[in-house]
Amino acid sequence: MEVRKYKREDYERVNEIIIEAFGYPKSDTSDDRAIEFVAVIDDVVVGYLILNEMIDIIKNKKFYHIDYVCVDSKYRGQKIGKNMMNYVIDFAKENGGSKIELTSNPTRVAAHKLYESCGFVKRDTDVFRKELL
Repeated sequence: MEVRKYKREDYERVNEIIIEAFGYPKSDTSDDRAIEFVAVIDDVVVGYLILNEMIDIIKNKKFYHIDYVCVDSKYRGQKIGKNMMNYVIDFAKENGGSKIELTSNPTRVAAHKLYESCGFVKRDTDVFRKELL
């Protein structure tokens, strides 16, 4: 298995994985602050996540936020998610990140186990959001 940066030709396969995991398609946009990664087995994209570069302007420190961690259901249980997470943790360290954060739906119990196994600690906080569009 290989973890690498997303390429434009990965779009169709990534879109299938995102629809399966989250129920809606991936937009066809990009942003320099959003680094997309894929997991590949035998030239088949089997996993995806986004690592967003952020700045804490109070502490003047760069950090990262992980979004949309997903693995094709046919490939789950093969440590693909763990390998992707470890890869982006190393990437964030090598690129001067002070921390990595993520949020996860309470129903994603398997994902929570993955995050904890990678050293993430659940914080005593609530996420608040106001939809504007």
